[in-house]
This record gives sequence, C-alpha cells and structure tokens, in this order.
Amino acid sequence: MHFERRVTADSVLTLDLVGMTVDSVLVLYTLHSRSMRQFSYDGRLLRITLPSVKEPGLDVVVWYYGTPQDGLIIGSNAHGRRVAFADNWPERARFWLPTVDHPSDKAIARFSIRAPGGWRVVANGRLTPGEDGREWNESHPVPTYTMVLGAGEFAVSQHRPVINGRDTIPIQVWTYPEDSAFADSVPFRRATEIIEVMQRLIGPFPYEKLAHVQSSTKFGGMENSSAIFYAEKPYIERKMGEGVVRHETAHQWFGDAVTERDWPDIWLSEGFATYFDGVIGAALDGDSVLVNSMRANADSYFKSDVTDRPIVDSAYAADPIKLLNANSYPKGAWVLHMLRVTIGDSAFFRGLRTYYRTYRDSTATSADLQRVMEKEGRTDLGWFFHQWLYQPGYPQLDVSWQYDAGAQKVMVGIIQRQKPEWGRFRLPAVTLEFRGNNGALLRRDVAVTSGGETAASFDVPFAPAEVRVDPDGKLLLKVTAISRR
Repeated sequence: MHFERRVTADSVLTLDLVGMTVDSVLVLYTLHSRSMRQFSYDGRLLRITLPSVKEPGLDVVVWYYGTPQDGLIIGSNAHGRRVAFADNWPERARFWLPTVDHPSDKAIARFSIRAPGGWRVVANGRLTPGEDGREWNESHPVPTYTMVLGAGEFAVSQHRPVINGRDTIPIQVWTYPEDSAFADSVPFRRATEIIEVMQRLIGPFPYEKLAHVQSSTKFGGMENSSAIFYAEKPYIERKMGEGVVRHETAHQWFGDAVTERDWPDIWLSEGFATYFDGVIGAALDGDSVLVNSMRANADSYFKSDVTDRPIVDSAYAADPIKLLNANSYPKGAWVLHMLRVTIGDSAFFRGLRTYYRTYRDSTATSADLQRVMEKEGRTDLGWFFHQWLYQPGYPQLDVSWQYDAGAQKVMVGIIQRQKPEWGRFRLPAVTLEFRGNNGALLRRDVAVTSGGETAASFDVPFAPAEVRVDPDGKLLLKVTAISRR
C-alpha cells in the first residue's frame, strides 16, 4: 500500500479491515529507510503509527491473513466450478483489503495474484509482466468499492478495440465457457459501439481496458473500474439484454472516473447511468428508446415507496444500501432529462463534458455539478436543483380549461395538488396541446409558478376537443385535465 499524504510526528493511519489477523506492519519512508511499526487492531480498525516525514509518499506493507466474511467471495459458480470474485459495494472491501473504505478516498491499485493452473485472472487496469503474468495495474485513482479481482475458468473474447489517437483500449468479454457464444452475440454484441457513443457525448474512456465479466456479484451488474462484473444468472437463463451493459458502461465515466464524494449524492452515479442507458440506446437505435426509457423510469418512480424522501437523503448516509432506490435511479435520471430540457441540448452536453473533465479521477458533489451547469447554461439553477434534489415528491397538476368561442380563447387554470410536505414546484415551460375534432392542433407553453396556482389564456382559432399537458413527456409529473364546459 502506497500512502500519499503529508504526515507529522505521531500521525496515525487508520484503515478499515474486518475479521482478519494482522501479523505485522512495515513502513518504507525513504529510498533506503524502513521500519516495523507499532499498530493496534480491534478486528474492525487497523491503526498504524507513522514516522515523521517532510514529504508525502509512504509505502505501508501490512501482513495479514484470514477467511473473508464478505467482499471476496470464493465458491462454486452456476456450472459447479470453483471461482473467486471480489464484490465490494458499498463498503465491503474492508472484509479483505485494508483500506479507507469510503468513496471519498480514491487510489491507484495493483494486484499481483496467484491462482490454480487453468484459471484466468482479471482485475482493474492493465495486465503487465509479473509473477505468473497475473499482475494488474490500475494507474488512475478509483474508489475502493470498484477495486476488484476475479479468477476462474473463463473464455475470453476480444471485441473491436477503441482507438483514441495512439491509445488502443482493449474490449474483452470474460464468460464461463458455456455462456460465451450467447454473451458475444446478444448483450455484448455492440460493446465497442456503446463506448464510442459515450466518448462522442462526454469524453475519452477513462481506463486502460474494459473487461465485461460474468461473475458471482450480488448485484445485477457492478461497475468496477475497467472490469465490470455481471450476475451469472441472466447469462444462464439467456435473459440478459444490452440495457445493463449500457448502464454499467456509462458508470465508467460517472461513478468510477467521477465519483460521488459521499453516499447521499449517489444519484451522481446511479441517476447518470440510468439516464445514459436511454441516451446511448437512442444514439444507436433512435429517439424512441429514450422516450420509452423515461416513461418506464417515471412509472417505476411513481410506484415506489420513496416518493416522500428527497434524492439527496442524508438520513441514509450510514446505510448506503437504502440509497439504492427509485430516487437515485429513475428519479435521478429524470433530473438530468429535465435539466437538459431546461438549458437545452448544447449547454447540457457541454456542461457534462466540462463536469467530467474537471472531476475526472476525483470526487464531486451535487453542488459541483450545479456550478458547472450554471456556468455552461448561463443561468441560475439554484431553484431547479433545490426542488428536484432536496424536496421530496413531484408535481401533481389539476388542469382545467374552458373555451370562449366568441373570443376564440382558451382559459386555463392550473393548481398544484401534491402533498403539502412535498412543497411546490416551479415549471418554467409546461406544454399545452390543444386538439380539435377535425385534426387541428396548436401548442403553447405556460409557466407554472411555485405559488401553487396559475391562470393563463391563449388565442385558439378552433374549439378544442381535448387539451393534453406535457405531450412529449418532458417533465416528471402527474396531470388531471378536465374541461369546465
């Protein structure tokens, strides 16, 4: 372990490590100086007394052993063969690695792994010459929860690499041999194209390679940096589709390269990946993919049990599993979709490219994203981020309308009927579509204020038979529209 912090006399390095036996600790603090260090270990925290040095840069070597209770899973796969996989999210690396097990602490990683003959090993980063040829080096800082290894009997297929100037990024699919043909021809058929879409929209792929790995993860997919792990069951059942690949690949940019600084901002990871699943799909197969994706996201959120909670939910900071909910995923995706509508495509993608470039290999907060998007959109977005991230719920509109044939006007009244504890919402442009019996159609936008009630009138040269609200599905809301005839 290489420790890159300036320390003072009697500094103590505290690492998360659960259920191991620690034999000794060695610190190398100059080129030729090293010392065995005093440490204390209570079965959960390892505290190491560090020497006083003038410059940052310490190699801390911990000798320990034990059987991990979690985090590193060794057992049999669905085909009955022995495998080993790390599965760290959210704070389970501590069961097998001495680390600062929190997303705010990112680090480079190197794994030198010995495995039985016939096994193949995958981990973060690039495979480099080493003992057994199984040394993997990730040269970019990554969050602890994405530092992984996998080992077993794999079939490895090489897909078309991504070429970025002089850099060639290998794209690999690691599967159990029985599932290899299915994986290559169905979920990973366009693995390279997915990356190329994200590069065009956001920026260069952040790591040395991308391996898609069939594994024993407890999640459907786990976005480990440069080595994504997917649950084995959908392969076995031949039910795995491309959507999970788009989602987890998008995480390489958002979640892995740009990581939420603390758990309540997890929507910066999961909301982004959920949204870009649809965005990538639209780029590959047409806009209807995104339209259908956002409709499904809205339905999922409306049916959830977290509408009374905000997206940025500090109450769950100590229990990140509870943050894997419909706020972080589908509502988080809707926040991005509505932000795109609010500031326009050009400013939206320009802002995300700046956000990625600014915070790549580091961490960010919702406030950081807001500042970038305000600058690129040249507008104040405090109201937007406040109501969609820190208020619970969503707007529920009662829209009533009446046509004055003599004046050829439609009078519209809009009242917000959501729960009072959700607060009111400001909606700068709600589209109303007036539809006549003879096929006539007219659209107008109305600004809904946060005061709770809005009145407006529009010149309409025909008697509407129907008024549709937000016909293109640009807003996360529910509407009841009635005529006051």
